Amino acid sequence: MKKNITLRGGLVFWQLFILIVIICLPGVYFMLQTEKKLMENEDITYNQRLFAHLILVGIFGAVGAFTVPKISILPTDIEFYNVLKYGFILGVTCSVGNILLYYFYLTKNISYHDYLAIEEHYSKMGILSRVFYGGFVEEVMFRWGIMSLVLWLSQLILKQINFHSIFFAIGISSILFALVHLPSIKMVIEEPKPSVYVYTILGNVWVGIFTGWAFLEAGIFSAIIVHVLFHLLWYPIQKISANRRLSC
Repeated sequence: MKKNITLRGGLVFWQLFILIVIICLPGVYFMLQTEKKLMENEDITYNQRLFAHLILVGIFGAVGAFTVPKISILPTDIEFYNVLKYGFILGVTCSVGNILLYYFYLTKNISYHDYLAIEEHYSKMGILSRVFYGGFVEEVMFRWGIMSLVLWLSQLILKQINFHSIFFAIGISSILFALVHLPSIKMVIEEPKPSVYVYTILGNVWVGIFTGWAFLEAGIFSAIIVHVLFHLLWYPIQKISANRRLSC
């Protein structure tokens, strides 16, 4: 009996792991194309970057494939209604909040030169990298991998998952998600103002809260929808706003 349970658990692990790796591959591909434009003078080769991305996907994919089935409060099946409901409602709310923060806080507290530098960076990133790498790969890393690991450890140590465990898991994954975006600021702006750091931290923690909520309620695909919508809804507004500013 114990052997059958172990075999079944191993099968679930590999099914989840393979699924996660497959859905991340487009994001890895598009990010590699973006890195060609953003990192022309770097000594890192294409194959080295590819290897690094695949290692990250493999590690976080494996962590989630191991922990997610063991966490009592996470959904075990894909319920399409819940996936779409939480994905779209939280995704739209998340995107609107970021748009307000970007245009009513950040752009009003930075120079026109810094604004253009930020918009140029987003333009070079391209919508495909933002949607497929941000929406899929980053969610696998921070919700599927890190948030699940924190929840699993809480359940293992405390023998249950309570509100504090959930708050801590969403908080840790969101803060780490924000922190990994900080080094890129100096790549975009030579002398960034504090408002840029404030926006980067608050904006990414904001995204982490909503994707974490969706992950908790309906699983990784709902979190992915939230993150994808975040970029898709912002993208046309960003284009229109940038074109208007350039024409003034």
